[in-house]
Amino acid sequence: MAAFVFRIGDTVYVDGQRYSWEEWKKLRESDRRETVVPAADVSSVRAASCVTPIYYAEFPSDDERFECSGGLGALTRDEIVRRGWRVDYVEKLPAQADGVQLYKYKLIISR
Repeated sequence: MAAFVFRIGDTVYVDGQRYSWEEWKKLRESDRRETVVPAADVSSVRAASCVTPIYYAEFPSDDERFECSGGLGALTRDEIVRRGWRVDYVEKLPAQADGVQLYKYKLIISR
């Protein structure tokens, strides 16, 4: 199931429904627990991409998790660095909602 999700400050909109940032984090984490996928062998992965799951008016805060390819799962920027990855490229993917310019952010990472 896909949803249009974006964040402005401490407010998150999911398909037009408004949540506080704390409510959204709890909702998002409960959804992740239901769809747990077995961990992949990531030792052979040398490059991956990570995308924010929601749209932002500006670059996301440090506690935001990026959904990463290659079996890496959802990681914060700090977790990416601590696991030995480096960010090679950051791309802004634009969207427009009610006259507000919003972006998803995509990180290209490598070892």
